Amino acid sequence: MTSRSRNLLATCLLLCATGMLTACASAPLKVHTRVDPAASFTGYRTYGFVPVVGTNYGGKTTALTVYFMQAIRQEMDSRGYQYTEESPDLFVNFNANPVAGTDQKTNISPSYGYSTGYYAYRAELYGLPVIQFEDEETINYRVGTANIDIVDAKKKMLAWEGIAEGRLTEDMLQNPGPAIASIVSEIFEQYPGRASSN
Repeated sequence: MTSRSRNLLATCLLLCATGMLTACASAPLKVHTRVDPAASFTGYRTYGFVPVVGTNYGGKTTALTVYFMQAIRQEMDSRGYQYTEESPDLFVNFNANPVAGTDQKTNISPSYGYSTGYYAYRAELYGLPVIQFEDEETINYRVGTANIDIVDAKKKMLAWEGIAEGRLTEDMLQNPGPAIASIVSEIFEQYPGRASSN
């Protein structure tokens, strides 16, 4: 092989590697959503957060909590919902497991919507619509996953859940504000409605 051929081959390999890295870096966020088919999202007007959200580790408000709340408020406000701390129509809760890696984790989640594992942040706050989730007892999630729950406050029932798998890495959390805002925005792209203007 001539020197020119070797240089050409090396250049091609470099371009291929760069293309693959770019594709990985721009890979779409893997988002799953689940919705209660009985929920009427245009019928809700107001929202607020549960008293203690999932990212308040040890009962203390964390930086993750602040950034998630800011991003979620922006998304909910843009859909016409009004924030209130007095008897909202919807409660919002969220949780995250922000550790680098892609190890698959398994969590057993009973039909009433919580367990002693990842979903324990829901404990005694609200349940899952049995018609939608009655056959789904095992929930898999990856390290670095984020959840956002939208809850019918009156029924104490989960109306919608958005899950972003394995995207909160330690590198992203060096500058958490933009990273969390981006993830929350991607999750809410699949939110099923907005408040009625009436």
